[in-house]
Amino acid sequence: MLHEWLNALHVIAGVLWIGGMMGMAMVFAVSGKSAANDASRAALLDYVRKWNRCVTSPAMLLLWIAGIWMIVSYGKFPHAWLLIKMVVVVLLSAIHGMLSGELRRRATGQPTRDFAILRKASGIIVAAVVVIVVLAVIRPF
Repeated sequence: MLHEWLNALHVIAGVLWIGGMMGMAMVFAVSGKSAANDASRAALLDYVRKWNRCVTSPAMLLLWIAGIWMIVSYGKFPHAWLLIKMVVVVLLSAIHGMLSGELRRRATGQPTRDFAILRKASGIIVAAVVVIVVLAVIRPF
């Protein structure tokens, strides 16, 4: 029974995390194209950063905790599909950190870096979610 609840918590946290990351990726793409002193841009950046602090980042932490708890409580060495899924989640976690940092830099007027991976973040996030869902549902290896 605990496993089912952990799994539900894991999925809920995943939906919130990915939704927040998609929002961050879209704001990142749009905020780089607008004027630096635009008040609406600053308000949008502040809102997304607050959402990230209150929802997206805690959801990522909850996803990791529930996932690791399920692996440990299962008591067996993870299968290949799970290891691949974990690598993809680590990649998503890195993109989340990079997006958070760049949005903070833009909001505070600090110099930003031009990472190619962040310009393509929305597509990478979608592709990663497809891989994760296929691996989790089909469990091919």
